[in-house]
This record gives sequence, C-alpha cells and structure tokens, in this order.
Amino acid sequence: MDASHKYSKTPHIAIIDVEYNSDDSSPNISFEVNDAFLDMIKQEKKIEKISKELLSQYVYDLLENCANEKNDYSYKTSSDTEVTIDK
Repeated sequence: MDASHKYSKTPHIAIIDVEYNSDDSSPNISFEVNDAFLDMIKQEKKIEKISKELLSQYVYDLLENCANEKNDYSYKTSSDTEVTIDK
C-alpha cells in the first residue's frame, strides 16, 4: 500500500494477490489495510481488538457483497489499476 493510502484517515484496502486452493478451489486473498480501515471495523463491530480471522472474514464478506452487489455494495473502476468499493 502506498504511503498516501497507508496514512490516510479514510479506510483503504489493497488486494495484493488472489490464489486458489487446489484442494477445494477456495480463494486465498492477500491484502493490506490501513489503520483507518481497522478503526472502521472496531467501530462497526463495537470491539477493541481485531483478530486475523475476523479481519479475513470481514474482507471476504466485503468482497462477496461487492461481487454480488448485495447490501448496497458494488465495485467502481476509477482507472485501469485502481478499483474502489462504493457503499
């Protein structure tokens, strides 16, 4: 994640890589989030700490909602290399 997003006060996520598990074809998603993204989850879930499992599930659910245009989520392409999520 570049410095402008890493230190931003707005939530950002960068999808680094998507690989598929050969056993069951489930995706393994590598991503980075900034502190504002973590703070957003803490506020939404009303918790103080975020486990890796919770973060992974949150990101998976977010991407699934976007892909299926559920819960008012969708993808919006803003350039050839950057994709934003609208809510």
